[in-house]
Amino acid sequence: HHPSLLCEMAERFIIERKPTLFAVCWDQLDHTGHSIGHDTPEYYQTLAELDVYVGRLVQALKTAGIYEQTVIILTSDHGGVGKGHGGKTLLEMEHPLIISGHGIRSGLVIQEPMMQYDTAATIAYILGLTPPRSWVGRPVMSVFSK
Repeated sequence: HHPSLLCEMAERFIIERKPTLFAVCWDQLDHTGHSIGHDTPEYYQTLAELDVYVGRLVQALKTAGIYEQTVIILTSDHGGVGKGHGGKTLLEMEHPLIISGHGIRSGLVIQEPMMQYDTAATIAYILGLTPPRSWVGRPVMSVFSK
């Protein structure tokens, strides 16, 4: 309910702790999608508001001196149609992946479908971890410049 306060806390944490892995989850966009609708003017207004906080976190990474070696991932927990989700269409299962930073190709538009469970596999790959065999997700290899 307090996105600005969450942002302030995240900024302090980044600057003071210089974390290796860190997640900030704003749920205002999800609530807008479910109450008013996905792909509506209100949805995009909420997105614009949250974008300001993302900019503040990028500045915190720079202030902390870790921006150059950081990978930033922006994503959602699901896609959506109307006010819902949970179906089996691509609009409901596919979700955005915006990824930028150290070792990531610049200006790429990801052509393959990006599913929620691919996010963890991509993060594991970035951190050099071997995912458990039970994971369904796979890293989105097209994003890497290596």
